[in-house]
Formats: sequence, structure tokens, C-alpha cells
Amino acid sequence: MNKEYMVSNLKIAVINWGSLDCKQDLKLKNPWNYDGPKLPIEFAHTSKKTPLKLVLYQKTPRVQTLWNILNFSNLNEAISALATIETTSEKNIGYYTRLNDNYRCNAIPEIIETIKKWTEDKGLDAVIWMDLGSNFFEKFGTELSEDSIYQYINGLEINEKTSEKEYVTKIHPQIDTPMRCLMRIKFGWRNLTEYQQGFWLNKNIFLVADKIELKKVKREEYGQGTQDTDMLILTNALEMLVDRDGKILGETLKPRYGIWLDAANQAANQYESNQMQKNRTHNG
Repeated sequence: MNKEYMVSNLKIAVINWGSLDCKQDLKLKNPWNYDGPKLPIEFAHTSKKTPLKLVLYQKTPRVQTLWNILNFSNLNEAISALATIETTSEKNIGYYTRLNDNYRCNAIPEIIETIKKWTEDKGLDAVIWMDLGSNFFEKFGTELSEDSIYQYINGLEINEKTSEKEYVTKIHPQIDTPMRCLMRIKFGWRNLTEYQQGFWLNKNIFLVADKIELKKVKREEYGQGTQDTDMLILTNALEMLVDRDGKILGETLKPRYGIWLDAANQAANQYESNQMQKNRTHNG
């Protein structure tokens, strides 16, 4: 191991194109910056334990990545921390340090020149990233394409498809790859920030839709005549129940036009009650 790899007191950044911005255990100094190096990224790596993940992939247009300064001044510690968070080995963590031009960049070696220039432009001492390439052809015997991705997702079990959807929708909308565009169009999988409006059903659960509006609508109440009642009007509805962390809880509300607010609140509260019962049963 080179001594440059171990040196401390470095200004170290991490490049992000996945869901690192959703992981609270990563030691960061600032909010995420949106002017990272442009790199070829695509949903092109899978395993039995993880959904199809964003990795370096040569045959795709480059996208602007995110980056942040790490609360580490030792490169070895920073690499170890990122490997732990990404549940991978340290050999899959790429790095570049301006000290003696030392680096590891195995997935797509030619991107190192882009990373070097970007690191120098930003006045950084070192930078790390997930240095993992595609295994799609190895796993499925076919090239990555819109057809092969569509067939792959359609062939997933329900729980696997849910896991894939949660991963895709957590990715920052800036990372807009061709395959993500396909998933957004074909399956309606979109990042929560891409939705225009939403409504808190209770303190923990949020209803998101393309457009949502609260209106007073006359409703016939049994034994009480007609009363003005709150209704959530949904336009081009792609509604989902989500929690405060943005995790998709379910897609249980499927009205054609709208849903009574009290019914929506009841659905949210019932969901929470069911989850609490499941947790008690599991822990018991």
C-alpha cells in the first residue's frame, strides 16, 4: 500500500450517483453539491441480495453526479467507511489522490482523467467513489437494453419489484439515465421530488400525486342529509402512501376522481395500525 493512501489531513470528497444522499450514517460536512464530474452511469448491476443498481457503464450517456466533502481526513478511513455503507469490499471503492497521482479506477479506467481534472478544479486533495461496473450480460446472457430491462423488471417477484421500485425512486432526479427514463414511463417509478403536490394524512403518512387539491364537496350522509365534506381531488393520479423518510408504504388509494379526506385518513391510520400489529407479532 502506498504511503499516499494512508496520509491524513486531506480534504476528501465522495462522488454520489446512487442513494447515498438517503443514508444518514455517511459522515458529511455539507449539503450535497450538484456539480460533480459527468460520468457514464446506468442501472446495470444486480445480485441476489440487491435490486438492479446504478453503476459505471460505458455504453451510456454521461450524467452530472453529486458530491460532498467527507468528515474524514484520512483516505484509508474514508474508503473503509464507504465500503461498509455500500456493503462491498474496499477493492470496489475507487479513489484518486493528488499526492503523487495515486489512484484506483478499474471499472472504466478512462474516466480517471475526468475525475482528476474535476478534483483539481474543485481544489480537493482526494476523492472516492463506488468503482463497480456492469454484470448484466454475465447474469442474463443479453446486452443491457430497453427490452432486456423491461423483461427483467416484469419477471421480478412482487417483493423484488417493490425493492427495485424503492431503490429507483430514492435516486436523486438529477441522475436521469436512459433506463431510469424507461422505468418512469413504463412503470410510473418517479422520485418523490418529481411530484408537484401532496397532502399529509396524519403526522407520519403523506399522499403524493401529480396534482392534489382539497375541496368542499356535497356528500349525502346517512340520516343527516347533505353536508359539505372535505374531498381530495386527484388529477392524473399516481398516488402513493409514503412515510417521512420517503419510503413507499403502499399504493392502496386508487380513486378515479378523488377520495373523501376522512376515508384517506382512515386508510392511513389503518395502515399504521396494521404495521404495529405486524411488528408486535414479529417481535413476540
